[in-house]
Amino acid sequence: MKKVLGILMAATMVAAMAGCTKISTTETAAPQVSAAAGEEKAEKEENPAKAGDAEAPAAEAAVKLIGAHVNSMDSSYQAGFEALQKKLEEVSGGTMTVEIHPNGELGGGEAELVEKMATGTVDIIVTAPNFIATTGVPEADLFSIPFLYKDVDHWTTVVDGEVGQAISEKVNGAGTFHSLGYWSCGTREYFGVKPVNTVEDFKGVKIRVQDSDTVRSVWGALGATPTVLAYNELYSGLQNNVIDAAENDLGNILLQKFYEAGPYVSLTDHDIATRQLLISAQKYNGLTEEQRAWVDEAAAYACGEQRKFDKQLNDEALEKIKANGGIVNEVDKDSLLAACEEAKVAAAEKIGVTDLFNKVNEAAE
Repeated sequence: MKKVLGILMAATMVAAMAGCTKISTTETAAPQVSAAAGEEKAEKEENPAKAGDAEAPAAEAAVKLIGAHVNSMDSSYQAGFEALQKKLEEVSGGTMTVEIHPNGELGGGEAELVEKMATGTVDIIVTAPNFIATTGVPEADLFSIPFLYKDVDHWTTVVDGEVGQAISEKVNGAGTFHSLGYWSCGTREYFGVKPVNTVEDFKGVKIRVQDSDTVRSVWGALGATPTVLAYNELYSGLQNNVIDAAENDLGNILLQKFYEAGPYVSLTDHDIATRQLLISAQKYNGLTEEQRAWVDEAAAYACGEQRKFDKQLNDEALEKIKANGGIVNEVDKDSLLAACEEAKVAAAEKIGVTDLFNKVNEAAE
């Protein structure tokens, strides 16, 4: 319990239940029953164990896993959970299922969902690397470093390869969660009052960033002036020249209409947002070996389906931004990656993942 409370306290600093379904049957008495049949019925009522010997064995009760997330029904999170549910029921022959709770029904944030995991109310969640880093796995914050990937293919190679496996093993070793794989959560882009094309265009740009030493150091290496500003002040900050630019995923740029105040959307692709699909370690370890294999197979399928749907949403958001007046341009990504390399190396050293960081770079070759 102390460990769980420690995790929850750390989580607040940065921003299911197993069940059974019974199959019941009812009998309708015939109008007339022979004496022998009546005696047999009476015997069954007095000795139910013997009565069961003559009947087909009861179906094995299904194991129900409770999955929860904070996004909407039309999000890629929901698509991922539905894929997990479908495949798990399929591979288990209906003996396992996932009950899905979207829209923050069981908890409005990661800390609250983890609390529910501790009490057995939630079994499976999706969470960000910076949150996992607060639960005793600082290495997970590797995935929070901006400009880490060359493109989506590079990201896929990293999370599905040696680096992703190493982080998952760290998560599993901490004892609270068991990693089931990696999901994507949009690609973050630059937007502002003027476009950027090369690293020289960032000089002096006041860009709103998340309150993170790593994030500030990387943007600063590009020559920008990282500025911390509350999210709900972002739109007005662009209008009032408090900031010149900001960054977010295309879905939020569209939803919040940030393209109105910062009409230039430059496709920096600086963060292919990584999320980890986690199951309670206690729940996972309590399953049989066969059941764990089913969960692993279903999770692998769900990761693929979630990513495809997330890319679809990302592409649709980009087209809608263009249709609504956003001015979109490509950038010289190689110049950006080179300019912030030293800052990324320093961030990796601080986190203690220099070896893994080098493997990320090797995966791009």
